[in-house]
Amino acid sequence: MTMSDAAQPPGWYAAEGDPPGTVRWWDGGKWVGGPQQQGPQQQAGYVAPGTGALANGRELADPWLRIAAKVIDAIVGALITLPFGAAVFVSAFRNGADGTDVEVNVGLALVGAIVGAAYYTLMNTYLSGTVGKLLLGLRIVKHDGTEPLGIPDGPKRSLVHIAGILSAVPIIGLLVSAVTGVIGLVSLVFLFTDPEHRTVMDRYADTYVVKKQ
Repeated sequence: MTMSDAAQPPGWYAAEGDPPGTVRWWDGGKWVGGPQQQGPQQQAGYVAPGTGALANGRELADPWLRIAAKVIDAIVGALITLPFGAAVFVSAFRNGADGTDVEVNVGLALVGAIVGAAYYTLMNTYLSGTVGKLLLGLRIVKHDGTEPLGIPDGPKRSLVHIAGILSAVPIIGLLVSAVTGVIGLVSLVFLFTDPEHRTVMDRYADTYVVKKQ
């Protein structure tokens, strides 16, 4: 089948020149990925639970591999914000506990949180994954399997980190930390119980974490 325009709806089709019995994913404007053996999951917009693959042929990431990537990302994030945390500690140590430099300490913590959020947002938006995911061969992709996420999908996928900026603000930070903590726990449950291993942020941004092609 030859796709001459973008009028054909997304789905699996036999592409001209491909081996017999194979299909490719047509996203409505172009071919995505290579030829796949036709099977029950090769239906437009359909993900077969338990198959480990999306409708576009991308293989879903193993939950434990995603957790390993999260650990790496936590270490990288800590290293990025370490200078700001150290500055807050030094400022508090020099001025004692009388609160004379509360504004300075909050400012330093806020800048550190902004830098950390920018790291996650930029990496997810333009590289479809942070250092942990990239090192372990994982990518965050859109529903149709394309990458990078770009705007607005990258910032949407990073919203929990962007909201984390408020964790540096006294009082409000406690509420934000509690909410993000709950999101993290629910995401962990989804990671192992959802057939597509989609976390809260995956569902919000309509993304999937897959293995690199």
